[in-house]
Amino acid sequence: MSTTSTADLARARADLAEQGFCLLEGLLPAERVAELRGRLVEQAAAEIVDGTDYVYENGANQRVWTLLNKGEMFVELALDPTVLGLMEELLGPGFLLSNIDANIAGPGGQPMFLHADQSFVPPPWPRYPLVANAMWMLDDFTADNGATRLVPGSHLRGEGPDYGSQPATVPVTGPAGTAMVFDGRLWHQTGPNTTASERRHGILAYYCRPFMRQQENWFLSIDPAVLERAPARLRQLLGYELYLSLGMVDGMPRTGPRF
Repeated sequence: MSTTSTADLARARADLAEQGFCLLEGLLPAERVAELRGRLVEQAAAEIVDGTDYVYENGANQRVWTLLNKGEMFVELALDPTVLGLMEELLGPGFLLSNIDANIAGPGGQPMFLHADQSFVPPPWPRYPLVANAMWMLDDFTADNGATRLVPGSHLRGEGPDYGSQPATVPVTGPAGTAMVFDGRLWHQTGPNTTASERRHGILAYYCRPFMRQQENWFLSIDPAVLERAPARLRQLLGYELYLSLGMVDGMPRTGPRF
């Protein structure tokens, strides 16, 4: 498997087309990794204390949802220009932010079921992705601490995995600060964490084509204060702007272009 430099976006696009994913090593500098990881650890602990946590597998794993409400640094991550550029390659113009959350894999965590992120779409799938993801590595991802595992090239099969016949997967490893961008048709899973004490922290920024329903219902869940200060690009990603005739409020605009 190849690792793609952020300076070589042509290679990144080629990896996405051929393998279904690419690695952008060093996209986050060390100081931003430390800031994001520290805030995520703090938030995860606070949610356990106040009973709003999403902890599973007997405490081994934890999800932290709706990160836009939990720090401006997560808003900035969702707007990363390099990732957004690759998302437009995958999903076309006008794509949306479907969700941004964290996946913390702790010792004793078992492999997640093998799946594709658009498994809710009936097969046969179109010859292009409907959704895509960026996994931001806030720790070194290793084969032992729960690195994402996947089936390279599976995004070209036109359907999700057969749960009665599980193919072999390979771990995607990389240093902290790496972003793995992957096609929503790619078969993948959270790997097992077989370490004695390492907790593997990653943030998933999940995007979709503009005609797809978003995973997070931003109209209900976004903090009004976050929306008030949101730049125009974030408002568009959340679905607050018109896309052709989708997202109307009391019909089409009375002024401007008509479709």
